[in-house]
Amino acid sequence: MSTSKNDLRIIKLEFGKKILIHLSSGDILSIPYDYTPRLSHADPEELKDYHLIGDGIGVHFPSLDEDISLKGIIKYKREHELMAS
Repeated sequence: MSTSKNDLRIIKLEFGKKILIHLSSGDILSIPYDYTPRLSHADPEELKDYHLIGDGIGVHFPSLDEDISLKGIIKYKREHELMAS
């Protein structure tokens, strides 16, 4: 299945040592819990209480009153991977 960059969507999250963002392309991105202050202070039940928004272009955490976007996650990954190299 081919997915263009414009069709890229989040399909689910997993929580372990980092937050894993599963994408419609089959790729998996990871972000640390300190990606946002609210995520870093959340307990496991608050994290598991999430909803995909905008057909997967973002995630809403109702218990935390927090939204994160795929666009922001990709920007974060690019900036932090460049710093690491």
